[in-house]
Amino acid sequence: MKKLYAIIIIMFYLSSAYARDPVSEKFITAAQKASPSVVSIQVFVIENGHYRKVGYASGTILSSKGYVVTNYHVVSKGAVYQINLADGTECEIESFSDGSIYIMDEKTDIALLKIRHPAGMPLQAIEFEDEKVYPGQWVMAIGNPFGLQQSVTGGIVSSVGRSDIGFADIEDYIQTDVPINPGNSGGPLVSLNGKLVGINTAIRTQTGGYQGISFAIPASIVKQVVGELIHYGRVRRGWLGFLVQEKFIKDGTQTQVEVISVVEGSPASRAGIEVGDIVRRVDGVNIKKISDLVKSIHAKQVGSPIELVIARDGQLMTYNFVLHEKTTAKKYNQWLNTLQSGYGITVDDSRNGVVIVEVHQFGLAYNVLKKGDIIQSIDGIRIASLHDVIAVLKKNNGVIQNCIVLRSGRAIRCSFNSQEIE
Repeated sequence: MKKLYAIIIIMFYLSSAYARDPVSEKFITAAQKASPSVVSIQVFVIENGHYRKVGYASGTILSSKGYVVTNYHVVSKGAVYQINLADGTECEIESFSDGSIYIMDEKTDIALLKIRHPAGMPLQAIEFEDEKVYPGQWVMAIGNPFGLQQSVTGGIVSSVGRSDIGFADIEDYIQTDVPINPGNSGGPLVSLNGKLVGINTAIRTQTGGYQGISFAIPASIVKQVVGELIHYGRVRRGWLGFLVQEKFIKDGTQTQVEVISVVEGSPASRAGIEVGDIVRRVDGVNIKKISDLVKSIHAKQVGSPIELVIARDGQLMTYNFVLHEKTTAKKYNQWLNTLQSGYGITVDDSRNGVVIVEVHQFGLAYNVLKKGDIIQSIDGIRIASLHDVIAVLKKNNGVIQNCIVLRSGRAIRCSFNSQEIE
């Protein structure tokens, strides 16, 4: 009896000590605060009149008005979505003004949906963290890995500002060792204050499961992109109008960013930026990689001033711009829209000819054509301007069999089955 009493006393003290553990209490409190703002998303396609589930993911409520952020790669898989709150309540999905179920920004892999509670009850929005995120900081992920609702995992921030990962065009990821698995995409990464520091978006894995390297879109980018989507239905981005490539210098371990094409009529063209110029700094920030340049420019809003320092023939030259959104309405006709939606490429006139300015991840041309390629011919017809591109597409009813592009001084024949270097 004394032994039993002693065991009870020990267990009591152990449980009391655990309950008073300040670190555990922080995790528990943070999870309880953030969890009501996390939803589960099931993605369906319609086949032969029946619904077939093709994926599951997470979403994060950003506003009491019902705006939910998730990843574009999640919603792009299907056409019908079922969204459930943390308590299991299925929510109704509202269409946007253009009739679409979601609006998105493919460059950052962010999508926005809008939901409402069936009983008209208010939705709990997550709070944004005001403090910066630092390597070594404790964070948590809340989501639905493998469809398991309201799972909480924890870890530390491994690094910030990660880019060149290959998940999106604009990358500035928070890297963590928080266990993230399929189904976590779109869920929040939260601080121990229970506030949003990022949206979990991807894992680096060879098996399809968690291997200790996870990535989240920073809350600052989420806030900027979502704000643009809500107010404009798209993300307005300023542009300068030149394309670049990375070149190795010195011992082959460092790179610099070289201008390889200048879009005709662009701000860069009017200012006198030339092919071969080396981009040194943007607003005082040193530029060593393309991702440095992308982050420096796209972090600024339309209408912002920007200072660009380039090197030419051993001389530094400074250019000052005001970022304006690119005007493309006059060039966006049926056939160029077909080129973009079907093949995933956007083209424009440059001093050197028709240049590929965008290659989208989900298009037929992905991994075949590259940004900066100069189109020499399409299906054997010489290409010198956008008018030539439109004429070929019109003749072929929007279908391209092959093309020849100029890439780094080499002519490359490309089809959508193979590539040959001529």
